[in-house]
Amino acid sequence: MLPIKLITKELELQSFLHKNKNTFVPAGASTIGVYFQFAAHSDVNQKEPGYQAVAIAISSDVPGDVAVMLVLSSLSKTRIITGLIAMLSDPSVVKVMHNIHQVAYWLHCYGLQDPILVNCVDLQLLYETTVNDTVLKADVVQIAAASTPAPTTELAQSMHSFKARMHPLSSEAWTTKPLTEKTQHSLAQTAKLYATCFSNLRCNASLKTECMEATRSRWEFAIINHGNPAIWFDPVADNRPRSLEYLTSSAGGASPIELPNLELQCELDSLLKLLPGSYRDAVREVDNYHFRLVDICIDVGRAPFAYTGKKQRVLLTKDGSVVSKETIDEVVKNLGGEMRIGNDNRAGIDRQLHRISVMRSKTDEVYGLTMRVGRALRNAACVLTDLLLSNKHANKSVLVLGHPGSGKTTLIRDVARCVSETMENVCIIDTSNEIGGDGLVPHECVGWARRMMVPSLEAQAGVMVECVQNHTVETLIVDEIGRKAEVLAASTVRQRGPRLIASAHGDFRALIKNPDLKGLVGGSQQVTIGDKEAKSLNKGKLQTQRAGNPIFDVIVELDHVVRGRCRIIWDVATAVDNVLEGNDYAFETRRWDASARGVLLLD
Repeated sequence: MLPIKLITKELELQSFLHKNKNTFVPAGASTIGVYFQFAAHSDVNQKEPGYQAVAIAISSDVPGDVAVMLVLSSLSKTRIITGLIAMLSDPSVVKVMHNIHQVAYWLHCYGLQDPILVNCVDLQLLYETTVNDTVLKADVVQIAAASTPAPTTELAQSMHSFKARMHPLSSEAWTTKPLTEKTQHSLAQTAKLYATCFSNLRCNASLKTECMEATRSRWEFAIINHGNPAIWFDPVADNRPRSLEYLTSSAGGASPIELPNLELQCELDSLLKLLPGSYRDAVREVDNYHFRLVDICIDVGRAPFAYTGKKQRVLLTKDGSVVSKETIDEVVKNLGGEMRIGNDNRAGIDRQLHRISVMRSKTDEVYGLTMRVGRALRNAACVLTDLLLSNKHANKSVLVLGHPGSGKTTLIRDVARCVSETMENVCIIDTSNEIGGDGLVPHECVGWARRMMVPSLEAQAGVMVECVQNHTVETLIVDEIGRKAEVLAASTVRQRGPRLIASAHGDFRALIKNPDLKGLVGGSQQVTIGDKEAKSLNKGKLQTQRAGNPIFDVIVELDHVVRGRCRIIWDVATAVDNVLEGNDYAFETRRWDASARGVLLLD
């Protein structure tokens, strides 16, 4: 049994630090494992993070050495921080941890500000660097299995202890009663396992030093990213995802890469010029209107207003005056007259991304306008770099799903730029000129992509096939597939070879049930199974199954609440099968926005 020094009282902590030179490092240790046990935060009103560390276990890799166990609920925060600062900055000891994102962010919120990390190693980074660079979130059992061909008895016991502790106790159990000996031993063995894995992983000293540098970067990024892990894409390794710290430090001997910034491109003057002067002035009085303005809504007989976000409406008149028919006519005249309005009741502005949609009466009079602000977000597609640019996924067609206003068109625009800049022949089917803007020359945000306009919604399917037949397209981009004819056209395009990237409204589960669009993911059909099979499955004889192969290999589902967050369904066929069987499906959640450092991987 591993000997443990359990510290649960303030006097015990004070005495230990006094005898141990204000540090938690066991005397004489050169390599220690440090394990933080987290539990869900019991106070729902508490600010981030929604978890708290309840115990810290520290152990060397030497058999028989005493492990230190700190139960935090009754210990002084100041003394805990003092001991941690001394331990983390001690150059004579290697501190080994695992998956430090949560640790770094929680300690930052706890009060440990700007610690100096010396000789600290995250085992996940060491595993990625020395064992398998495609595994970014290796668990401790994987790392332990790779650390030595034939695990020692003690290491095997530690692995067993870790597996047994995969479902931690509830947060209340840590504060309402003493830790059991079994729990203490489990935590201490995990800390010893960390130290033993580091000592046993076969790699040279320079690689371990590079991992220590990457660990310092991970600590810094974890605080910026609120405890979430971040990735970027290795340009010299087929844009394969790597831990952000690996690519932005000198780990692996490569030069650190510079991350691109999200660049919002928006020119509002051409849109605001269409409005009466008083409305224009009211818009400009809105705080940060250049970035916040979403829609301007003008209806005859009602007060004009603008939306600056979800449930954020701003009136454009202060005296309560309403819009006249003359005002509507004036705006349409400034736009270029009704001849500029298409059959879909939409119009645009030359080489701009704004959209003006009209409402008509039964006698075809225009009585309302919705003026949607169009913005290009350069580098928005970076969240999908591996999917778009790697050879591994080069032939995979991609469907972008999302509710109105979730950013489908914004993402598709930058996808067109991103792919076309690789010299690939990209063509956009721009049904309402939303992707490339109005006029003969498309907006610069689409890069080298070409653009085919569509005379009407009914003609979109035909133009899709025409584009593939006539223009040697390698990647065809379509904004908004919404009708059966377009589903059939998408199938035709895929059979002819080009990669297809398209968007559609809704979410994944709704798409499977949509009678017009379910063919995009293989469709569904009802089949009758035998009595024996139905009994073995404990289901009825009439089952719903996927009817065919999906047109799209990968689905990117945009979050309609949090901009920049998406779910990637890498295997659409399996996901559809799972949903039809009533099960959950696998997906990966990513987030890429201006507040994040790198692309975040979310649980």
